[in-house]
Amino acid sequence: DYKVVFSQQGPLVLVSVSRSRQSEEQLRRELLYVYYQIISMLTQVTVTRIFERKKNYDLRRLLAGSEKILDNLLRHMDSDPSFLLGAVQCLPLAASLRDGVSQLLQKAVTPNLVFSILVAKGQLVAIVQERAVIDDSRLDPVDLHLLFNLLAGSSSFQAGEVWTPICLPRLYPDSYFYAYISYLDPACTLCLLLISTDKTAFYSVSACKRRIEEGLRAQGLLQAIDAALRSNAASTSHVGVSDLWHFMYKPLDIPDNHKQLTQYTR
Repeated sequence: DYKVVFSQQGPLVLVSVSRSRQSEEQLRRELLYVYYQIISMLTQVTVTRIFERKKNYDLRRLLAGSEKILDNLLRHMDSDPSFLLGAVQCLPLAASLRDGVSQLLQKAVTPNLVFSILVAKGQLVAIVQERAVIDDSRLDPVDLHLLFNLLAGSSSFQAGEVWTPICLPRLYPDSYFYAYISYLDPACTLCLLLISTDKTAFYSVSACKRRIEEGLRAQGLLQAIDAALRSNAASTSHVGVSDLWHFMYKPLDIPDNHKQLTQYTR
């Protein structure tokens, strides 16, 4: 039997037709993520304005070329626990090493730089928010899921330095940020994202990237991150429970007013 689920988000009606064992709630969550991914490329205000002017507009015209990104999102939702947990997977790394990375991100700043994010194979290494630019909000795990999916769903970002508009729908759904994307290793496993509010800031943000990369190399942090990727740092032996095959750890006691990003490891 097929299960058909509808979800209306603004002027868009999203439909899921499934033969899986997923519940209606799970299918609606998938549709909501698809909607957010669309908004991340177009912004909510743009979609609303288009359909106010022409109710039968074919949105595929604006989404041409994004099919792989949307397909990749749905594939990941089938197997990636990040979506179920509402959290971002972080790379297991010694606290001193992660602090070293964070300090480099904090020092390499330029006006209107909002977020500095280092990602290794879809796992968060470190994230820094410039509170002088945006202090009253925090980055939602959903927005990071969309960013990570954007990286995984498009090989064009591996070609060199990329500067692209991106909307963060859970943070500000009606406006664009501008993302600088650059991989720091030949294998394209370690990616630096620098997100600015200034669309003309490419060269100043690129200079920040060079300072960060030089610092990572000088302090041996690139090698440390590569070693962490190769090892099984979060081993079941660390838990101390006999016959345990697998585990995931997500802290549950972080007060919401701390505005910390929800993370997990496994």
